Amino acid sequence: MKTAGSKKTILVLDKNSSMLSVIDDIMYYGDFNVHLTYDPNAIYDKAKVINPDLIILDYLLVDTDCELVCQDFKDDEKLCNVPIIIVTAFKTKKSKADSYKCDALFVKPLDMEVLASRIEYLMAS
Repeated sequence: MKTAGSKKTILVLDKNSSMLSVIDDIMYYGDFNVHLTYDPNAIYDKAKVINPDLIILDYLLVDTDCELVCQDFKDDEKLCNVPIIIVTAFKTKKSKADSYKCDALFVKPLDMEVLASRIEYLMAS
């Protein structure tokens, strides 16, 4: 259990370092512990260990379906309430956000003020 005043933890899954600038911006806009993984097969186990307050997924996961990764989290009793944000470069994916069962979907290029606001909102909920 996290203590009051402790830093919030964000877990980021990035397929090929395309989100490193986003991570830098997230750290600029807020005082977070950011954990990064490049392995979609390891994110679930990592989340169980660090118990994040928020998860950000890069839509283009290598050999893994983003929808299945989201479903794993939503099916887990301990992690089901962790908000998930998906970041994509494909505008057509916006219409499918409900099928991913994510809490927010952002299309690149990102408006960092809007993303930061949404991160704060989701972690406060």
